Amino acid sequence: MMCMIFWLVVLLVVPGIAAAQGTGREACDVAVDITDRDPHGANVRAAPGGSVVTALKNPTSDGWIVVHLTAQQGDWFEIDRATLIDVDQDRERVIFQGRGFLHRSVVGAGGLQNGAVIYRDRDTASAKLDPHADGDQAVELLGCSGAFAKVRVKKGIGWTRQLCTNMVTTCS
Repeated sequence: MMCMIFWLVVLLVVPGIAAAQGTGREACDVAVDITDRDPHGANVRAAPGGSVVTALKNPTSDGWIVVHLTAQQGDWFEIDRATLIDVDQDRERVIFQGRGFLHRSVVGAGGLQNGAVIYRDRDTASAKLDPHADGDQAVELLGCSGAFAKVRVKKGIGWTRQLCTNMVTTCS
C-alpha cells in the first residue's frame, strides 16, 4: 500500500514540478550588444547565476561585441554566440559559440534603427507606441520574445524588431 501511495504522489507531483521549472523561459531570436564597461569583460555563465564559462572582452578601441539571444529567463538571457566587430580591421569574428547566459545588466542596444516602429505588444498588428522612433534615443533592453525586443524608450515601454547593434552609427 505504501508503495502505491508513493507512486501516486510521484505521478501527481513530478509533472507539476517539471512544469514549474519550465515556466518563465521565453524563446527569442534577437541580436544585441554587450554594453558592460567592466575592463575584465562580461561574464558568460553556464546557467543563470551559475559558474563563469568565459568573459566577453572587447580588445579593440574601435569595436564592439554583438550577442545572439535565444531565450530569456527572468533577468538572464540565454545566448548561443558572440561576435566581435572590429572596425579597425574591418572584420567580424565569432569569439563565443555554445550555450551560455548573460545578465540583463550587461547587454543592450546602441539605439534603434532610425524610424523604427515601437509596438505596444509583441505583434506587428498591435497598436503603435511610436510609429517612427528617433534612432539615437536612449534604449533600455527589458526582454525578448520571438523576433521582438522589449524596450524602454522616451515614449514608454514597447516592443520592436529594429534595434541598432552598430555602436558607431545610428543605423539610419
